[in-house]
Amino acid sequence: MLEGFGMTLLVSAAAIAGGLAIGLLLTALRASGQLWLYQPARGLVAFLRKTPLLVQLFFWYFGAAQLLGENVVGAITGWNGIALGSWRLPAPSFEFLAAAFGIALYAGAFFSEELRAGIRAVPRGQREAALSLGFTQRAAFLRVVLPQALRVSALPLLGQCANTIKNTSLAMGIGLAELSYSARQVETDTLLAFQAFAVATVLYAVVILLLQWAAPVALRRLGWVAASAAGPIGAAA
Repeated sequence: MLEGFGMTLLVSAAAIAGGLAIGLLLTALRASGQLWLYQPARGLVAFLRKTPLLVQLFFWYFGAAQLLGENVVGAITGWNGIALGSWRLPAPSFEFLAAAFGIALYAGAFFSEELRAGIRAVPRGQREAALSLGFTQRAAFLRVVLPQALRVSALPLLGQCANTIKNTSLAMGIGLAELSYSARQVETDTLLAFQAFAVATVLYAVVILLLQWAAPVALRRLGWVAASAAGPIGAAA
């Protein structure tokens, strides 16, 4: 089960990093002021938020594999990994790639909404002042508006990170040997259903509780949130 726990941590890290990147991109497109960029980004966010994550994972695992073909899938997963001296990082499985990408895309829609709310909280005068100082629209957004929006939305974003960690349990549906999958295997082999899923539940809780404790403390030390605001993030999760 510990191997499954490690897989959960890996896919969570990949999905959160990818989701934040996707969320930033979608937010930038929606804030661009260009209708041909705004409308597709808005439609994608709405679609991702209104469809079940498990169905999306099935699409990326079964549908995308069929569309890409066996040769492309084999090329993606058939390389030998990365050699780091005497230690080798193996190539990720297609299950891992489909889960990480699918969950990242789904999380990106929610990250985008939190960032958009943060942008709305930034006074309009900040952008106007930047433009009056000679900033371009892009520079005003990236250097003035976005940093403030990130500070405002930091705690809600952390709540979405907690949600993303919990959502990785759905990856068992496409065969990824993460924590929930491992617990199911232990239950099948030993018939100890209560014990297996109790351990899995505790491990999920430990990760979320560590995130709830450590992330606000780190943000407070960075000066991103006030001490009174840097409490637990469970309510946002």
